[in-house]
Amino acid sequence: MKNIIFFFVLLFCFLSCDDKEKYQGKWSNSYLKPSYYHNETKSIVIENDSIKFNYTYFDFWNKYSLKIEKGKFKFNNITIEALAEKDTLILNDSIYFIKNCYDTLYWHKPLLRINLPQIHNLTTPISISEEYLRSYIYYGKRLDNKEFSLQLNDRLAEMEELIPFIVPRCGGVGGMRNKPFPTNVLFIDKMTPMKYVEDIFYKLSLVNQLKISFVNNIDLKFSDSLGFYYNYQRLNKRISSNFVHSIYSPNSYKTYPPPPPSNHPLFNNSHLESNIIFLKKDKIYHNDKIINPSDLKTLIKPWIKNNDVLFSLYDLESTYGTFLKMNAIINSTYEEVREEHSKLKFNKPLKDLAREEINKVKMKIRMHHIWSYSIPHYNAVVKQENSFFGLKVNKKE
Repeated sequence: MKNIIFFFVLLFCFLSCDDKEKYQGKWSNSYLKPSYYHNETKSIVIENDSIKFNYTYFDFWNKYSLKIEKGKFKFNNITIEALAEKDTLILNDSIYFIKNCYDTLYWHKPLLRINLPQIHNLTTPISISEEYLRSYIYYGKRLDNKEFSLQLNDRLAEMEELIPFIVPRCGGVGGMRNKPFPTNVLFIDKMTPMKYVEDIFYKLSLVNQLKISFVNNIDLKFSDSLGFYYNYQRLNKRISSNFVHSIYSPNSYKTYPPPPPSNHPLFNNSHLESNIIFLKKDKIYHNDKIINPSDLKTLIKPWIKNNDVLFSLYDLESTYGTFLKMNAIINSTYEEVREEHSKLKFNKPLKDLAREEINKVKMKIRMHHIWSYSIPHYNAVVKQENSFFGLKVNKKE
């Protein structure tokens, strides 16, 4: 009797394993549509206890623990019907993948690997409306030689090509007068030295494309109509309109001489106090002391409440991941102070305020934050002007 039971247990395990094996392997997306070009996953790799999804436009994988039970996939709080027939994987009777077909999107191989920062609790204070024009800019390590490179659409590019890439999308430098300003969505590898990121800021400022959306991470989602798709965790910022300066040249600057500097609109009040923090070799400093990221909010919160000007300058050797983390903390502190003021003045959280009330909170707690200047760029401005666009400050080393 025991031998019979043992035989059936082995048979069940064999059949169960055999059933799972038909799902295993690499599956390529067969349903991509141009309207979801940037958001749909292009391929899946299924192993015995895991499932991986590759992002559409560069080498980036989301990996999850997987359970396969009675023809269903269970992972990441998602449960879907799964049917494998020969070389086709059918999900929820409508989404199709082809086994071991192509490792590419429309037969174009990925060019970059981008390890996104993935900072916890990063806030996204401004959503990007779908009708607004966007430019997608990718910067990461080339798959062929591991060197950092810019990618525009499906090709590698030099930094000088960024302006010609952006300008047609915004109708020319002066073509956006009656339209919303476009947003530049940046996918940047977290280990990218800031000298390359500064190049991107500089080029965008030259053609007045100042709205920035830093992509922190990519979240996998699923719907019956779209299949698997991605949501972006973002930090939205705006480059200073007076970013360019004629006496300073960034890493790859060669052309497009910038206009002369003027007083910064944030600094019309000559009585503003200024406070400066530095990012040097991935360490945050204030008054020559290292500040732990966990202590940064405590340090800057009184400055924000007092409406002081906050400079967060970076050196060119620090990495983009640390730069984004510093700015995420600063942004979240501004949000926290505004939230406190909203509850004090209106007895309501910010999300429940009318537009006029929100504007009153923002006018009371102004975002006097200069974040897009490197230390050498800041010093070049101060040396030339004996001030920072009208604000009396000192040169910093």
